[in-house]
Amino acid sequence: MQSEDVFKRILVPVDGSLPSMVAQELTVFIAKIFSSQVMVLHVASPDVMLPVIQKPRGGEEVEPVIMTDGQYPRALEIPRPKENAWPEEVVSEISDWYVERGRQIIEEAVARFKDEGISVEQKLVEQGAPADAVITEVERGSYGLIIMGNSGEEERDQHLGSVAKKVAATVEIPVLITRDKIQISRILVPVDGSEKSEKTLRYVDALALKTGAKVTLMYVQESALFSMRPEIASQMGSQILAHAAGRITGVPERKLESGDPAKKIIEVAKKENYDLIAMGSKGHGLVRRFLLGSVSDHVIHYADRSVLLVK
Repeated sequence: MQSEDVFKRILVPVDGSLPSMVAQELTVFIAKIFSSQVMVLHVASPDVMLPVIQKPRGGEEVEPVIMTDGQYPRALEIPRPKENAWPEEVVSEISDWYVERGRQIIEEAVARFKDEGISVEQKLVEQGAPADAVITEVERGSYGLIIMGNSGEEERDQHLGSVAKKVAATVEIPVLITRDKIQISRILVPVDGSEKSEKTLRYVDALALKTGAKVTLMYVQESALFSMRPEIASQMGSQILAHAAGRITGVPERKLESGDPAKKIIEVAKKENYDLIAMGSKGHGLVRRFLLGSVSDHVIHYADRSVLLVK
């Protein structure tokens, strides 16, 4: 896949939450620049509620269930029955509520993209686990990129929600997990000389050329190696940075740091206010932990910046 092709067809899962809306706005920013085609996907997931609905504790008095998020006009108030099963009509009504609400969420997202002149399609999945539905859509479609919020409407206090976590760990295409930034002007690129790192550089170069974003390449010397042979660690880091710089149009900034790679990436991104961290999902060589699952996983969990994870 050519570097720009990754941005040509973008899958955007939406659920009406604030993180989802941030993802939509960042998608607007990217899609307008690359003339991308966008697919808006929503999973109306009553399946998440049905186990609770179908198996209440027998005979226990519980407050009524009120289904509303303050944004949509209709709410359901359903008293919990004392027997061990909800009536079929109640389950059906709840499912219908989720589907109706899903249609409204999709309509709002589609209208936003159309207002910006972006080519957009839509798909509503009426039942199923959200993460599984996203993964299935990726397998069936020819997408180059997923852009999604870091957490869903029920996971607002989490660094990384369960849906984003499962999608990022499973799909074979790049995933951009968004935080608060809705534009990209500064990109931090951790590098280690691996194949995934090389692939990330191609995507970053295409993105920087189109957006005018400034690129900073960063190599983190692990503390153990730096402590034993600082001159070798620094020489290796300088060579990796020089090689990476040759893959970026213009003159990117270079940073040679030492410490725990994941923590250093998060620290630098926050301290210097980068809009995006772009990194590979795996690395290799003497710094095998760097950009391996443990590092990229830690970064997408705890960074307060958007993260583009390249597979």
